[in-house]
Amino acid sequence: MSLRLLSLDEVKQSITMSQAIRAMENAFIQLAKQQVKLPLRTGITIEEEEALTLTMPAYLAQDKALGLKVASIFPKNSTRNKPTITGFIMLLDASTGEPKALMDAGYLTALRTGAVSGLATQYFATEHAHHVAIIGSGIQAETQLQAVATVRDIKQVSVWSRNIKKAEQFATKFSNQYTINVYDHIPSAVKDADIICTATASTEPLIHLHDIQPHVHINAIGSHTAQMKEIDNEVLKHSIVIVDQLSAVMAEAGEIISAVQQNQLKQEDIIEIGNWLIHKNIDYKNQITVFKSVGLSIQDVSVASVVYENAVNKNLGTAFELN
Repeated sequence: MSLRLLSLDEVKQSITMSQAIRAMENAFIQLAKQQVKLPLRTGITIEEEEALTLTMPAYLAQDKALGLKVASIFPKNSTRNKPTITGFIMLLDASTGEPKALMDAGYLTALRTGAVSGLATQYFATEHAHHVAIIGSGIQAETQLQAVATVRDIKQVSVWSRNIKKAEQFATKFSNQYTINVYDHIPSAVKDADIICTATASTEPLIHLHDIQPHVHINAIGSHTAQMKEIDNEVLKHSIVIVDQLSAVMAEAGEIISAVQQNQLKQEDIIEIGNWLIHKNIDYKNQITVFKSVGLSIQDVSVASVVYENAVNKNLGTAFELN
């Protein structure tokens, strides 16, 4: 029984953003066809550490991809010079149940989150979109930009962050690739954008209807609790709303929950991206579209499977015999 251990660098060498986007398309089509197993995530709290460890398994039948992600949030690690959030993804052989690969989850979580936004942008943003506004400046913001630029010819980037220094660092990092400007005022950052990506933990709406273009596509990936909210209800009221999974966003996405509760968005009008991908029967590119994602474990297992296959082909990683 052999387990392949992949370092962060080896993971990065084993998957491209384009491959991750295609993996997301494949995963969400399987979800819509009910070809996945997606149990509820389970958590263990460590009260004395004010900490939480989550386990998120998934199985994609068509790919025979079986695995789970384990993520831990230990806030006190900030005083120990250790990361506050850590995690790994383990893949199992779907025929025998034996473990076959172990890899860091941090980079892949950011990659697959960006990739699903890239998927939504590919199908819902206007064909000639070239200006993206990035709201946020962390690792998720970086992969949002990378994903959007994979599917559209991005020329101009506007960046806003509560931490202006981080926004400037973000701009410097990508200044050789794009015309990039930092703003201290969100309306100025988004007013001319064809695409907006929000990657914050805001509890107050950041994006308002009077600030955006009538054809804009928005990827909202930051809020993941009922208390968080990046998009104003008026935007959702006047938008085509697409989500990763309806049940998940109705439990975890504050802006969707709020808009539905206030009768500004009908739950039956919300479109799951997997269902749309199967039929592709309506073109929304000249309307305001909002893609809301809270993240699903099928995304983690799907990208990890691509990493594993490519790593094996490239002879990357270290194999350990466990028996």
